[in-house]
Amino acid sequence: MRKFVLFFIVLIFTISLMADDFMKPLLREGIEADSSPNRVYENTQRIIPDYNFITDPSFIISSFYDYMPGSYNSLPIQVQPDGDGLYVVFHGRETAASTRRVYYAYIDGEGTITNVATISTDDIHEGYAGIGIDPVTSDPMVSWHDVQTGAIAHLDVFTYDLYHLGSAGLWKAPFTIIDENIPTPYADDDFIWPYVFVGPSPNPDMRRVYVVANNYISHQPSGNPSENVLIGYADFNENDLNMQSELSWTFNTIPILDGWNSGDPEETRPNQAFNVSQDGKVVYMGYSSAPEGSTIGDRLYVFYNDNYGEGDYEYISVPVDYDIENPLNQDGTPRFVDPDTGEPMELYMEPYLCNHMNTIFADNDSKIMFLGNMNIMIRPASWWPDRMMMYLKLYTYDIATQTFSFQDFVDLPGVNPHDDTPVLPWDIDEDGIVDEFDDEGYVTWISGHPIYFNVSDDMFHENNTKLTKNEENGWMAAMWQDGLKCRFALDGDPLYAGWEEKAEIKIALSADNGVNWSEPITMNAKTDDDNYVPQLDGMMPCYIYPANKIIDLGDGHGKLDIFFYDDFSFGSFSSPNAHGQNLGGELMYMSLDLDFSELISSNDDNTIVPNIASLHQNFPNPFNPSTEIRYSLQEDAEVNINIYNVKGQKVKTLVNEHATIGNHSVLWNGDNDSKEAVSSGVYFYEMKIDGGEYSSIKKMLLLK
Repeated sequence: MRKFVLFFIVLIFTISLMADDFMKPLLREGIEADSSPNRVYENTQRIIPDYNFITDPSFIISSFYDYMPGSYNSLPIQVQPDGDGLYVVFHGRETAASTRRVYYAYIDGEGTITNVATISTDDIHEGYAGIGIDPVTSDPMVSWHDVQTGAIAHLDVFTYDLYHLGSAGLWKAPFTIIDENIPTPYADDDFIWPYVFVGPSPNPDMRRVYVVANNYISHQPSGNPSENVLIGYADFNENDLNMQSELSWTFNTIPILDGWNSGDPEETRPNQAFNVSQDGKVVYMGYSSAPEGSTIGDRLYVFYNDNYGEGDYEYISVPVDYDIENPLNQDGTPRFVDPDTGEPMELYMEPYLCNHMNTIFADNDSKIMFLGNMNIMIRPASWWPDRMMMYLKLYTYDIATQTFSFQDFVDLPGVNPHDDTPVLPWDIDEDGIVDEFDDEGYVTWISGHPIYFNVSDDMFHENNTKLTKNEENGWMAAMWQDGLKCRFALDGDPLYAGWEEKAEIKIALSADNGVNWSEPITMNAKTDDDNYVPQLDGMMPCYIYPANKIIDLGDGHGKLDIFFYDDFSFGSFSSPNAHGQNLGGELMYMSLDLDFSELISSNDDNTIVPNIASLHQNFPNPFNPSTEIRYSLQEDAEVNINIYNVKGQKVKTLVNEHATIGNHSVLWNGDNDSKEAVSSGVYFYEMKIDGGEYSSIKKMLLLK
């Protein structure tokens, strides 16, 4: 009995260590829903790129810590200059009873894993390492947090490997860079999950390393999470590394994020990722989530600094919730109705459950991007966990024009992915008419679930969307895991039997800086599926991370290095909700040869290019007595919007004026140019820009 009690105490202590450094969710209220036929989007118009394995999945180390081994918002696998080799940093637990430690692996240019070891010599609880590579020496720079006891829960440490002296594994002894002695807004601030980036310095013959960490402690009155950031940077050269200097660090915070952390002016939760360009730009990009009742709402934003991280960060943001129509069943009743009141639900779309992304600079450092979901939600702030209604979008900030845009991604691209209007899963041809009904006349839709796990409470933890690039060629790769077929199987769909504990790796490619995208490469370990990959046989790949650079192999081919966890039990036992069994798994490395040569490029005649303007679907639709028509401009222009009846006769001119760059809206009250009410029926509205340089027509329905 005494042994059992002792074991139980040790187990409780171990669990407490495991549980004190997870990111905390800000979840929307989940609403129960009826079932709908499962529909999958298929696109035969885009090319699926050819690929081959360069390095088959290769064992790095066993680990019983099956949660976010490469951290949340950066890439833990980094390419040395000229593709000489790779460093990977990660946390793991080699046995079920051992301490979680931070490790590194070195992989040479031939794909051979030559080194695997812990970085520090102290057997203490470590985790969530970040890494950057010095472009001059090829030395990796690494930071992670230690779990401590006493006045402060965590310490962030930093180190680097002196690879330039001849080989991997010559690590400087880790030293503390963030502790309670760093001035921060609150005495109990606890900045953890450090990420490392190396960029240029304003000082000659120097580089600048950045370590950025998020605050685990929230000071919002509700206690909801809101991670403000601590940004540290230090300049260095090769001599500093040879002297094993601890460098001279400068720290600052971003006042707006500090305010969000304390609920000033309102409670706001940032979901963001950091990056540094090769010309001294330093940014956070992401989306903010606000609780129900907020007057600020959810927004897409950047914090932008063009002075190597020195001085202030400019905050630029736009609303990122989009009202959408509640589609009508065949009998004319709304598809989505509140079961308690019988009233139609008000629907909108916004980013949700896509907080584990990274950002990249693209197109000669002129744009910042991240890949994330956009979900169908219910006003004021709820959703349907049991309905698979989340779809990927590529979010972009154009630095020159200071404008945001998003692109409907390859899982549901719509007619024009660049029109800044989210494609609706029940109207993928975007003609304003529902595509399909079930046998009882109810609206059906294309399902989407770009998250590998299936339990709604864990979707916050298990989403993982990543981007990488080759800047010289304009190549990009987007990588995520898709659990849609798993969800179908768990819903009892006989067509998907056998998918209950399987997910798929998805990789989409672009050859023109993200303007056009391929159909995704799909990889799974289900032996009777068309996308079965023998190299993954028997595996459950999860937490998929691409390397930070696609290596040019010549002839339009690129090498993509990938780090992932092969879980021996479906679901993360180490996550806060402890799904699956504690069977451990293996951390793995593989690399692919990707063919970019046949992809559509923005230089081709048949490309889809971003428009100078976007015309959005009116809302509400159907409507009575009035509806709002929104449009956006990428540049100042002459705008003309006319209303037409089904005979093609002009009913009314709504807009005929010079308009400035940005978002605009106009109200139509169902009348003609003489201000006389028109009859109910189908109408069309057409927008022309600069006499026809851009033109778009959409359909709407007036009901009386």
